[in-house]
Amino acid sequence: MSKRAFHQLLRTTNRSLVRSNGCIKSAAARQSTDATKALSEKISSEIRQEAAKLEFPTVIARSEHIQRLSKYYSPKMLRTIISAEQTVAPDLWDKRKKAKETFPLSYVDDLAKHDPFYDLPKMPWTDFSEPHQPVPPPNELPPTVPPDLMNTDVVEAELANNRGISKDYIRRLIVRPLVRKLVSNVTRLGKIRSFYSLVIVGDQNGMIGIGEAKDRNESSRAVMKAKSKALRNMFYIPRLDNRTIFGSLENHYHGVDVQLWQRPPGFGLRVNHLIHEVAVCVGLKDLGGKVRGSRNKMNTIKAAIEMLRNQVLPEEIAQARGKKAVDIKKTYFSARK
Repeated sequence: MSKRAFHQLLRTTNRSLVRSNGCIKSAAARQSTDATKALSEKISSEIRQEAAKLEFPTVIARSEHIQRLSKYYSPKMLRTIISAEQTVAPDLWDKRKKAKETFPLSYVDDLAKHDPFYDLPKMPWTDFSEPHQPVPPPNELPPTVPPDLMNTDVVEAELANNRGISKDYIRRLIVRPLVRKLVSNVTRLGKIRSFYSLVIVGDQNGMIGIGEAKDRNESSRAVMKAKSKALRNMFYIPRLDNRTIFGSLENHYHGVDVQLWQRPPGFGLRVNHLIHEVAVCVGLKDLGGKVRGSRNKMNTIKAAIEMLRNQVLPEEIAQARGKKAVDIKKTYFSARK
């Protein structure tokens, strides 16, 4: 038998195997591993018999190639791969133009193995020694919401241990859910809707925190998660005489232009309703302001908090000018009338 006749016989045998087993029933699909091994052994045995007569080393390598593919692919996919490989001539495959890797690895690694440093951590139902991973059981699926964000007691205990904040102080804080809306994330599978919430917390004595969160099921769960994040992100806002800000402030945050002005005692809070809630949480009593440009609620709140947090204090100005802080505050008066 010539080499050309042998290759023609090989293609005819493989095509007949592919066509005869074209339809795979659901019961046979469950035994994909056994069927794949049987198919690969049958094909490899026929190839090795002809290879023993003709002594073609490439044929032996092909049988090993089929056995290696049978570990990772189902019988249906294995037949498709064999059919596709038969349509490509060996000389054309050797002359192919190899693709250049845009981001090649700097080291040689077998990507089929699990790396504890670079790969994701193992879950209870995963087994990286097998190529086909089982479907995780329903009772062992990871929760969509971390339990510490949904449990207020856990957050309070964490803040009490790490920052020394008492639980009574946390429960006395003012909580203001300022933004609650339904948002959609557009993906290739469609729109994924979820509830969005923005919450601020404060003690009316200079401390304030802001948190954002989403939840796919309920709006109240989004508020609870945002509150937990706000409790963890609290910081101090300096105030002049514990009632107003240090001078005039102006900030441009995305499309929002916010201006805040220092006001005398008894002036009150004459500002935007969102900034009014921020001022109440911080403990500001006399404040004037104006919001221009966009009226986006989230950007307005973030712009106001960013302005209050980045105030220039009189001590910093005095240090830059080489003067005393009392001179900058205009609280030092001479004997002149």
